[in-house]
Amino acid sequence: MNKMNRRRFLVSSSSAALAAGTFPVPALIAGSPNQTVRVAVLGNGNKGREHSGILNRLNAAGEPYKLAAISEVDSVRLEQAQKMFKPEKLYNDPRRVFDDSNIDAVVVATPNQWHCLTGIWAMQAGQHVYVEKPLCLTFWEGQQLFNASRKYKKCVQIGTQMRTDREAHAAVKKFLHEERALGKILSARINRYAVRRPIGLRAEPLKVQPEVNYNLWLGPAQDLPLYRSGLHYDWHWMWNTGNGETGNWGAHLIDDCRNDVLCNQIKVPKRIFTCGGRLGQKDAGETPNTMFTYFDTGGIPVIFGFSGVEAKAKRGATCPCPGANPGYIVYCEGGTYVKPWGPASAYDTDGKKIRTFSTSDYSLGAYNHLKNFCESVRSNDSSNLNGEIEYGFDSSFWYNSANTSYRLGGTWSREKALAMAENTGKLGDMIDEMQVFLATQGIALDETFALSPMLTLDEKTRRFIGENADAANALMDGRPGRGEFMVPVVDL
Repeated sequence: MNKMNRRRFLVSSSSAALAAGTFPVPALIAGSPNQTVRVAVLGNGNKGREHSGILNRLNAAGEPYKLAAISEVDSVRLEQAQKMFKPEKLYNDPRRVFDDSNIDAVVVATPNQWHCLTGIWAMQAGQHVYVEKPLCLTFWEGQQLFNASRKYKKCVQIGTQMRTDREAHAAVKKFLHEERALGKILSARINRYAVRRPIGLRAEPLKVQPEVNYNLWLGPAQDLPLYRSGLHYDWHWMWNTGNGETGNWGAHLIDDCRNDVLCNQIKVPKRIFTCGGRLGQKDAGETPNTMFTYFDTGGIPVIFGFSGVEAKAKRGATCPCPGANPGYIVYCEGGTYVKPWGPASAYDTDGKKIRTFSTSDYSLGAYNHLKNFCESVRSNDSSNLNGEIEYGFDSSFWYNSANTSYRLGGTWSREKALAMAENTGKLGDMIDEMQVFLATQGIALDETFALSPMLTLDEKTRRFIGENADAANALMDGRPGRGEFMVPVVDL
């Protein structure tokens, strides 16, 4: 099998990287489909540990799936991985996984800046990929990963495990769209209100702990000084390595709404604007900790609100919101459909519950989603995937376009925001709820919020068009990479 030589790729430009070479052929692909699927997990943080634990549980239950290796660039976490999960092999460099011909598939549970590059490298090595959400930091790198899935014909699953309940999704769609049991759908509101405490603001740059191979931790991210308190997890709130809450919980909730409410028909929003800011105690974070996004779909308007501002008087409390949290509410002429992460319910206009829908919670969803991926790899059948990469690719345009609009934000105006959200009054409710809460915290909304321009996306080209398009496209055309860690161009 002709594959790229990874070592040559690492030290060459993306164009030269397409030179032919050889790669070891994974054992499952070369042998019988009845063999055990051997999986490597990249990363031993929160999600990596979850996936490694699930693989061991599947194996203990007699399923033909094996935790073959764990890769982690933090030596302390690597030692913990050995004690907790006892994989056959440990690697302190993810690239060694792609050299291992006994690995059939990888689970990418690294910081976000690594998602696309490791996914592409794995496919070039002949391995299948389960990649955690969010898929990408920019439109451009997401396109390369998607292209790689088609070019190398691999099973690639996005880690939005709310998709894994096929029967439940079918029942909800039948109820809302075929039977129209609640009448016409008017709008949808997505909620994620949960405390995110400040991440610190240092006077001098953070000195990364010696157990971390920081060059490998960064990978394609730029080597910028860090002024937050710690290295791990809080990379979520920096544009260099994360997508903020929009691409964190938003990636799950927006995708689930796209599935059941929009029936996956609206691949990218037509227009987007946001209002938000990083409120409360000043810290080193860059992404907003409070933001409201309006998505114009050309039909059913969707709004997404989140806040992590903690109430001074009650630890762990933040701005109250109606309905599911985290989750979403579908407003219809004849009632509402309320979808938390777990069983969902439908209510009539008097608030009487008229139906419930059984959907899995977070833990069961993660188990079933990874199992579905392993089943698909074993049969080499990407059509069996519950979260095939195209769904994740489409949803990435939603959270990344929201972040793009926020980064172009200017002066806040409630009146202008409501005028732009011309076909839903629910955005006003969302803003007013936050304003009331912030007043109790001594925070003035007018002094802390920014309002973005309305951005327009072309569905065919998947690029911003019209006013402010140049600035927006400049952000989403970004090609992440640093030194030997360049995301390659993948042509079909």
